Amino acid sequence: MRVVFMKNSLWSLYLSLLNVNYGWSAGKYYYIKKRQRIWEPIIIAASIGPTLVMAVWFMWALTEQLFLGGLAFGQPHLALVTGTLMVSILSLFFGFFYVLSAFYFGNDLPLLLPLPLRSWEILVAKLGVILTGQYVLNALFLLPMGIRYGLLAQTGLGYVLSAIVVFLVLPVIPLVIASILAVLLMRFVNLSRYKDKLTLIGGILLLVVVLGSTYWMQESFGTDDPTALMEQLLSQADGLIVAVGRVFPPSVWAAQAMAYGHNPQGWLNLLYLVLCGILGLAILYLLGEKVFMQGVIAGLEGSRGTGKRKRLGANQEAGNLFVTLVSIERKLFLRDPNFALNGLVGYVLLPVMALLPLFGQNLEKNPFATLNLGEINSLLIIGGIALFFMIMTSFSMIPSTTFSREGRYLWIIRSLPLSISQIIGARVVAAQVVNTIGCLLGLVPIAYFFGWGVLEVVFGTVFGILLASVVAFLLALLDLSRPMLDWVNPVKAVKSNLNAIIGTFGSLALGFLLGLLFFFNRQTGTLWLIPLELGFVTALFAGLARLLVTRVAPRLWTKI
Repeated sequence: MRVVFMKNSLWSLYLSLLNVNYGWSAGKYYYIKKRQRIWEPIIIAASIGPTLVMAVWFMWALTEQLFLGGLAFGQPHLALVTGTLMVSILSLFFGFFYVLSAFYFGNDLPLLLPLPLRSWEILVAKLGVILTGQYVLNALFLLPMGIRYGLLAQTGLGYVLSAIVVFLVLPVIPLVIASILAVLLMRFVNLSRYKDKLTLIGGILLLVVVLGSTYWMQESFGTDDPTALMEQLLSQADGLIVAVGRVFPPSVWAAQAMAYGHNPQGWLNLLYLVLCGILGLAILYLLGEKVFMQGVIAGLEGSRGTGKRKRLGANQEAGNLFVTLVSIERKLFLRDPNFALNGLVGYVLLPVMALLPLFGQNLEKNPFATLNLGEINSLLIIGGIALFFMIMTSFSMIPSTTFSREGRYLWIIRSLPLSISQIIGARVVAAQVVNTIGCLLGLVPIAYFFGWGVLEVVFGTVFGILLASVVAFLLALLDLSRPMLDWVNPVKAVKSNLNAIIGTFGSLALGFLLGLLFFFNRQTGTLWLIPLELGFVTALFAGLARLLVTRVAPRLWTKI
């Protein structure tokens, strides 16, 4: 009876958390029963559809290239180890943020703790919800990879069966590692009064470790002689496969399990993979019993970042309130690990991707090498910097989720003696302070290493700040029109917010159109028009934003 109850309670908890996390009941109620907001799934499909097609095509083409390249060395399953390694690293990195948010920052924790559930059951159910979403993401990479490899290699039933097991087991391992890291981190971080800052630092350190290990994998083969290197890799069976996948050995097991699915070598590697997943779950079970609950209880002691808002005095002058609101919005975004880690990761990734090859042997193959001042016109650099500021503002998701992130605390802002235009202005100023600093932190090193001039950087930054700011106003108005206030997991207010998706793809579309215009200027010898074009677009959007803030925003504010 005890076992049956545990299974039923765990399964029911998993289904309930899955329903809440993805909003299935709410979607069914609005879209099917009431037939309201049907345009939302249409916009989502129209926005994500092209991206999915591009991702599938990319993996299909990449698999074919890697298969043919590896076939020349008798190791065609180089395609398999590359794909499994790619999804494993992505699962570990992004899984850490999702695990951190779901385990320790969800609004459902105070409701789950009093229930007759073991701590490991809560842990496993939450991990199951994250794993379900990870299966969907992995399918975008692993399915086209597996199908294309199977067609090229003309595999049989053993490959298909092994591929199914690999697909089910592979994401468990990086997510379990991410869960263990999160549980241990929060067990000690929650003992400190600086727990939010330490959590943010821990997430950034994980990013550095993942990127650093990937770079180490590429650069530390032990020899600078390509001939000697190739002889070293080909002197042993699957030497190239092992070298590529050594940063994450389960990816090698997964690749060899599929490639040799018809013989005992493949079965043995499949056994290694399954046992590794089971061992990870066992360790997570022990941590759930011993460590998880203490970390949760420590994290629930005291409020998280709302005290300063509650201490705002109603008798403060409007001017002081405006400045205070700007400061609070900026600080709360940076201090909340869920928002900061998810919103600002792009500012770290882009400069690292551009600069890391400079310190190795891959400078000639670096796609960012064309950014050298001697190879590109100064006016194009100015235009590119401006587009960088605009696109990164939407990627940060700060302005497009500015009201949604308040959740049930939105009433605090509504009670302030400020008009909606002042509130939007304060939110945009706070967002742009963070975005501008983030963009400059990525821009300055790139400009230095690629030899950009001071004038190009200054003018590009000025145009970028102006263009990004007016776009931020429009994104804030978008979030005001349909704020996502009913969320359980803080990450959902950012990552699962339709406003963030619309804002991101809208900014990308605008950046693409402006990029085409700049390309046309280059082809026709009219590069001198780029500053005028940037100024015109900025002025046009500024006028639109002003009109919407004064005419539409007050009406939207009263409807919330």
